[in-house]
Amino acid sequence: ALVTVISSTFMNNCPPGAMMVVDQYGQVVGSDIEDSLLQERVSKEAERCISKGLSRKISLSAENGSIEVFINALCYKDKLIIVGSGNLVQDVYQIALTIGYNITIIDDHAETLTRERYPQANQLLLGEIVELLKKCEIDENTSIVIASHHHEWDQVALQAVITSPARYIGVLGNKRKVTAYLNSLNSLDIPDELINRVYMPIGLDLGGQKTSEIALAVMAEIQAVKYAHSGGFATIRQSTLGIKKSEKLF
Repeated sequence: ALVTVISSTFMNNCPPGAMMVVDQYGQVVGSDIEDSLLQERVSKEAERCISKGLSRKISLSAENGSIEVFINALCYKDKLIIVGSGNLVQDVYQIALTIGYNITIIDDHAETLTRERYPQANQLLLGEIVELLKKCEIDENTSIVIASHHHEWDQVALQAVITSPARYIGVLGNKRKVTAYLNSLNSLDIPDELINRVYMPIGLDLGGQKTSEIALAVMAEIQAVKYAHSGGFATIRQSTLGIKKSEKLF
């Protein structure tokens, strides 16, 4: 994170314009702020901003003065590549945008792949889908959602990314289509370990039929994979503390 002093009453130790660089662990890499106590307080705030992926302005005060700084958290964003630009994709895009993904949308339908529909997407790539997919930078922090118009590009798009290091690959489709996709991958002698990491049909089993509900299930599954969680309920059904206390009475 890059910390910049906006205003300060500590004129000698940290004048306006002074800067400080803090790493993800809250350690000061370099600083124009000479006051060690201020360094410590500001670095803790910077560490919080980095962990949350937020940039913000904060004010701190002490007995001998006050300071206002802007913390620019230079965080790496997870990437989401979506094949297709229909109504479901719009809902996936909205949720992914809220979570903070760097979003690329690929399609060959100019009428739906527009800035009006996806104003904050990082990239809108119009053209031959497989060729565009091959040009995308896909790494272990990339999630891929395949939901092309009438599923016309789903199978070839899946074949194009199946061997990529993507953290998540999900394909929209019913059981019949999913079976066909699996058969095509098997016919190409794709290893089982690669096929088994593809999520088909896409999304956690949350129920619901609306596109917004399906989109929620899709992004929930992507997040569960990111954090290596099962996606089940987190509710505690029974308190063991009460049982332990009662056992001590007898």
